[in-house]
Amino acid sequence: MTLENLKESSKIIKSIIEQMVRLIETTDTSLLYKKPSEEEWSLMQIACHVNEAVEFWVADLEALLIVPGAKWGRNHEHVRRLAAVEDNYVTSVSKEQAITRLESLISLTEQALGKVKAEDLSKTAPSYNPNFDGKPLSFLIDHLIIKHIEGHLGQMERHLEKVQYQNS
Repeated sequence: MTLENLKESSKIIKSIIEQMVRLIETTDTSLLYKKPSEEEWSLMQIACHVNEAVEFWVADLEALLIVPGAKWGRNHEHVRRLAAVEDNYVTSVSKEQAITRLESLISLTEQALGKVKAEDLSKTAPSYNPNFDGKPLSFLIDHLIIKHIEGHLGQMERHLEKVQYQNS
């Protein structure tokens, strides 16, 4: 990843978030909270997860810019990650709140990425997740923010197809 790629990253993140927002805006509210199966998240759970995850990874990114080499990250059992998709929490989040929070991720990521210098991209640090240990800062941006939300956009689209089919 180069500084030029980083500028493009902000555009990609904005586009993905805007697609998520359009999907939520145009979906009947009752379908947002419907799970395709017991094992799958509802569309609103996916939105809540994206909000929490991007906020988490952006905070780690900014912290690593201040304290390079500090231990960063988490695993799938992190309490905030789990709480963000808990049914009791998700049902308390309105369609409008989810949209507002998603939209706020655009400026949050733009501001954070704007602080990154070319030399920061290759810096490495230990991680609480052994799979990410020693990965460069560019990995956090590309994999844990961009590819992560991109994957969840696809998950939202597949989810919506399933619940619309079940409702017909």
